[in-house]
Amino acid sequence: QPTVAFENLRRNRVALVVGAGDGIGASVARRFSVAGFVVCVARRNSDKLAPLLEQIRGAGGTAHGFALDARKESEVIDMMRCIEDDIGTLTVCVFNIGANVRFPILDTTSRVYFKVWEMACF
Repeated sequence: QPTVAFENLRRNRVALVVGAGDGIGASVARRFSVAGFVVCVARRNSDKLAPLLEQIRGAGGTAHGFALDARKESEVIDMMRCIEDDIGTLTVCVFNIGANVRFPILDTTSRVYFKVWEMACF
């Protein structure tokens, strides 16, 4: 049963998931769609968004995909303007970025460390 706060957010109907990968990000996007939101999803490689967009649309939802490098301010600004101007007022944003770094911290190079830090802090 959705909470009252969730129901109030749902009336505005536009959710953005940055970092809509194949796991948590995609699950969050699908959940918002089922709840009646128009869903905007973004990840670095927009070609990889096709299966998620097809799933949401196939289930009767509305979804828009964006290629986005969340470390680049200009790309973030352009995407936000596009959503606000062409889709609707954004009321929910899930920032679910990651670098898919899957090795021990002691094996992490400074380049990888700074890449992950930069993405998480922007």
